[in-house]
Amino acid sequence: MIVAKPKVGTLFSLGVFIVICLLISGYAIGHYLSGATMEWYHYTLAIIFFPIGMGLLFRLLLGYRVVRVGKQKIEIHFPSRFTTRNYKLRDIVKWKEVEVKTVSGTFKELEIFFNDNKKIALSIQEHTDYQQLRKYMQKKCSKLKVDA
Repeated sequence: MIVAKPKVGTLFSLGVFIVICLLISGYAIGHYLSGATMEWYHYTLAIIFFPIGMGLLFRLLLGYRVVRVGKQKIEIHFPSRFTTRNYKLRDIVKWKEVEVKTVSGTFKELEIFFNDNKKIALSIQEHTDYQQLRKYMQKKCSKLKVDA
């Protein structure tokens, strides 16, 4: 069975960025709550970094998913939402692999579209077992592939 989940490095780097954003905004909010004189940059730090940090935190927590593929089915498990979506391969409407050449290399993303108007996107830089998933889709659902 193929298990595609976010890479530890991706989660760590996002986590560090979120912590830095929340610490900077916490500093500014703490300065405000202490009753000290507020400078313009304290307001700017709080207004900019708090929404960015909280938005990324919620997106990271609610968007975390583990995709299991094998035995003619695809299971998408969202641990933070306590939900699981199960699809059979016949529920796939189409799938495509998008490649974008960048300065640092090639960005690859696999998008799978299901018959209930849901889609899932997995990228080679952010998810484990990307190559195995691509080979599985090529082998089992080659007729449904759409050129990007």
